[in-house]
Amino acid sequence: MAWVALSTTDILNSLTEAEQSGTQSDSAQADLTVIVQSVTNLIRGKVNSNKRNQGHLGPIGTLPDELYAAAISIARFKYLSHLPGTQLITKERATDKDEAYEQLEAVSNGSFVVIRGDDVEGQVPLVDATIGDIGPNLQGPEGQKNPGWNFWNGYW
Repeated sequence: MAWVALSTTDILNSLTEAEQSGTQSDSAQADLTVIVQSVTNLIRGKVNSNKRNQGHLGPIGTLPDELYAAAISIARFKYLSHLPGTQLITKERATDKDEAYEQLEAVSNGSFVVIRGDDVEGQVPLVDATIGDIGPNLQGPEGQKNPGWNFWNGYW
C-alpha cells in the first residue's frame, strides 16, 4: 500500500452525469480545489492523531490509499452540498460520507490500521525461506541434514 495524492479530477470522475451538470462554473472548480486540500488535511490529521502514526506520515499532500475511497466520499459530499442546487445530494451519497467519517474515527482510535508513510513495501518478507536447515529447497528435505525429518519418504 502506498500514500497517494487526491486530486480534483478524482472527485469529478466520481460524480454522476446529473451531478456533473451543476459543476461547470469556474468558481465551483476553485472551490473543489480548496475542498480537496481540506479533506486531505483532515485525513492526514486523523491518521496522525493515532499514536502509532505520529511522525510517520507520507509525503505532504498525500494520504494512505486505504482511505482514498473515504476521501472521495467526503470531498464529493462537501462539493455537492456547497453547490446552489443541493438537490444533487442523495441518501446514498450521505451514507457514503457517514461511513467515511466512521472509518476516519476508527483510524484515529487505532481500530483501523493504515500503512505508515515510512513503511516500505517489500522490506519485511512474508516468508523467510532461509530459516533452518531446509532453506529454500522446495522439493523437500531429502538429502539435507535434518534429524527432525526421519519420517520423510521423498514424496509430497
